Amino acid sequence: MTIRLKIISFQILVTTMLLSVAAVTWHYVDRIDYYFDRNRLAGSQLDSVIRMSAAMNRYSENVAELLLLGRTELADFDEARDSLDSSLDRLEMLIRDEMSIIAIPEDRESERVELERVALMRSLYEDIDLRTQRLLMLRDQGRLDEAIQIFREEIEDSLDTTLEVHISAAIADEENELRLYQSRTKRLESELEWIISIVTAAAFVISAVGALLLARSLTRPIAALESATREIADGNLAYRLDYRGRDEFASLAAQVDNAAARLEAQRASLLDIQVGLENEVSRRTAQLEDANARLRKLDHMRMLFLADIGHELRTPLTVLRGEAEIALRGGSRTVEEHRDTLERIVQLCQQMTRLVEDLLFLARAEVDAIRFDMQRLDLRDVVEIALFDAAVLAEESGVLIERSPLADPCPVEGDAGRLSQAVLIALDNAIKYADRGAAVKVSLTCTGETATFAVANPGPEIPAAELPYIFSRFYRARQTTASGQSGSGLGLSIAKWIVEGHRGRIELSSADHLTELRIHLPLLP
Repeated sequence: MTIRLKIISFQILVTTMLLSVAAVTWHYVDRIDYYFDRNRLAGSQLDSVIRMSAAMNRYSENVAELLLLGRTELADFDEARDSLDSSLDRLEMLIRDEMSIIAIPEDRESERVELERVALMRSLYEDIDLRTQRLLMLRDQGRLDEAIQIFREEIEDSLDTTLEVHISAAIADEENELRLYQSRTKRLESELEWIISIVTAAAFVISAVGALLLARSLTRPIAALESATREIADGNLAYRLDYRGRDEFASLAAQVDNAAARLEAQRASLLDIQVGLENEVSRRTAQLEDANARLRKLDHMRMLFLADIGHELRTPLTVLRGEAEIALRGGSRTVEEHRDTLERIVQLCQQMTRLVEDLLFLARAEVDAIRFDMQRLDLRDVVEIALFDAAVLAEESGVLIERSPLADPCPVEGDAGRLSQAVLIALDNAIKYADRGAAVKVSLTCTGETATFAVANPGPEIPAAELPYIFSRFYRARQTTASGQSGSGLGLSIAKWIVEGHRGRIELSSADHLTELRIHLPLLP
């Protein structure tokens, strides 16, 4: 986290704490205001009920004076009557105002009961007022005794007493509400004090912890950078901060480490140059010694190679010379004998030509002077061409070729001419070393991702100890000399080079009077 994000996070934390304190305070102040309003309305209602009680007493006294004392002035009576009406109206208005701010259904129901009681008291008052008007009419008609009797029985003892009971109940209810609201207000004030204290303390602790963490996240990397610069200035270029993070200090620490690493690398480079200069003579001497050893080895290989060439060419040249000398000395030889000699000379020349071509091929292959004409082809066609040429060799050697049905299409990438040359070398070897009259078995299979060409010939086995060298240049196993066959010993080397050049492999096994050579090539998708 970057320094900017840390500071913003700390500000958000502090703001959240302040908003939490404000939200809690607002909630409790709102509740306290609510109960203050209800306390005020309940006090006003109590005052209205008391005023209504006083007005009712004045009203009753005026009625009694009008009937019993014969007073004729109606001003006090009308004033008491108006005061009672206004008290009832004000009480009803206050109850409705209180109902408008109540959110609790139970409290609304309580206020609705009070409103019904006000309506009942109004009804009783109106009934008393109607009866009073009737009594005043009876008085004016001279029926005073009847009016007094009705007043005492119907108004003073019945209606007036009932109304007083309702007024007393209203006063008691309002007093209870006042005590309840005052109690709730005090409790909320106490809770507000505690909660504000707790939230303020928590906000202070959290803010202090956040400030401590922020300060720590700033001071620690600064101290580490100061220590690093001091170490580097003292020459300890191997010192590294190894500071992990995603803030600006991490970037600065990485730059300091990179600068120290570059300085250390430059110093190491200078030391290496110094050491290198001291060791240059001995290193060059060692290089010269190695070069001399390689040259001696190459000279030895050249001598072996020339010896191999001389060995391979000596025999045909000796025979060729002998045949020529016999032809020159034999003056009495017939034309047929001279023809046989010339044919033998031609055959030896052809053998030497093949040997020289094979040697040139391998020499060019070793210096990577031979390129393959790679293209998509069907391996079955290559095998067919090689089998056609091998049929002539098999007929001359008295050997049969048994062909298994060729596989399904075998698409490979390769040089058709070179692959045909490798297959023909395998067939030629099999025919050459097979027992006369035997059958050489040929098969081509394409399974999975590999095409496998196999040729097996019954004949003398190759000793197991000689199998690892069978593909070496000029190597001929004892099987060769035992069977009386001759060869240059280069064919399998050429075949191996061609197959490996096509990303394939060639292998040979010999056991139970049967020798089998297998060529594996990768199939195209």
